[in-house]
Amino acid sequence: MKKGKKIIISVIVILMIIIAVIGIMIFKNIQEEKKEDAVALTLKENLTVEFGSNVKVSDFIENLQGELIEDNKIDTGILGTKTVTFDYKSIRKKKKTKSFEINIVDTIKPMIYMDNTISVKEGYSKDIINLIFSGDNADPTPERKITGDYDLNTVGDYNLTFSIKDKSGNEEKRDFVLKVVKENNSKTTKMKTVAFNDALQKYKNENNKLGIDVSQWQGEIDFSKVKEAGAEFVIIRLGYQKDYDAGDVIDPYFAQNIKNAKEAGLDVGLYFYSYAKTKEEATRQANFVIENIKDYKIELPIAFDWESWNSFVKCNISFYDLNQIAHTFVDTLSEKGYKGSLYGSKNYLQRVWYEDEFENIWLAHYTDKTDYDKKYFLWQFCSTGKINGINGDVDIDILNYN
Repeated sequence: MKKGKKIIISVIVILMIIIAVIGIMIFKNIQEEKKEDAVALTLKENLTVEFGSNVKVSDFIENLQGELIEDNKIDTGILGTKTVTFDYKSIRKKKKTKSFEINIVDTIKPMIYMDNTISVKEGYSKDIINLIFSGDNADPTPERKITGDYDLNTVGDYNLTFSIKDKSGNEEKRDFVLKVVKENNSKTTKMKTVAFNDALQKYKNENNKLGIDVSQWQGEIDFSKVKEAGAEFVIIRLGYQKDYDAGDVIDPYFAQNIKNAKEAGLDVGLYFYSYAKTKEEATRQANFVIENIKDYKIELPIAFDWESWNSFVKCNISFYDLNQIAHTFVDTLSEKGYKGSLYGSKNYLQRVWYEDEFENIWLAHYTDKTDYDKKYFLWQFCSTGKINGINGDVDIDILNYN
């Protein structure tokens, strides 16, 4: 055999050996990766989670042979089985994808918030169910009913039971007395007026500021006098939604209020009064706000103000839905560089709003000393304040630096 042919055959043999070795290495590597993949993920025993819970991928992982690329929040806003898919880096630093299933359930009872007695005038023609504030965390249309006999055209006391049941079978009941009366003599307690100077003496310290919040109901305001009286900021209503499913309008005093407040040297925050029942409405309203403040510097957060609780039962939304609506408003502002906030009274913050999920809470609690125990940046402590520069009552607020 010629020498050249021997060399060629030797090279071919060597190449075949190299290819065989590489093939064996690749096969071995594939087998090792398969073994790694088989044991890469160990899940926790309990893969059931409550509807609306704030959970992440890592909350369901017992052990992972590698590192999560991103520990994403899981949307738990739909009941039933949900597939969760995530990416991770294996111990060989390769990007991998895994999936697992969780079960989203609702075990929370609907909520009833009512007095033990409800009074209506003889001949009342509306549905008394709408007088009872109730709702569910997950079900937008829970079954509501009143058990017991009553006659709205006959004066008397009727012992009744109100019940509300969601689609998951969770039920809450409350006994109450329906009073049908000749005249509705329910009295409203007039809150004592609070002079702004007295509020300064009582509450002012190095860690806070005192101010007011205003709308068209305060009429013409002399902000120079408001500033001289000791106010350091003002929260101005920019606008409001006329009603459910209606359009958005600017507060008729907004333009002059923000102009004059700025000229007086006051820090400014804003709020928008909403009847939104969908996230689309909330987005529209946030953009409405953004469009109307582009020429102003806004120092304080912009609040989403939803408080139509007396007609909540007719909205056909769940508490989860409502919180998502508020988040949409706040998040839309955040995307444009503004700070959003949620306005709410203590009762509804504790019962309806998921207050831990909002960075900025504007608390309404009309008392000398609030016992609200969550974080808030602003406290509206009275609605009957008196300050030089405004004729009539005004809300007084305390802004916490911390």
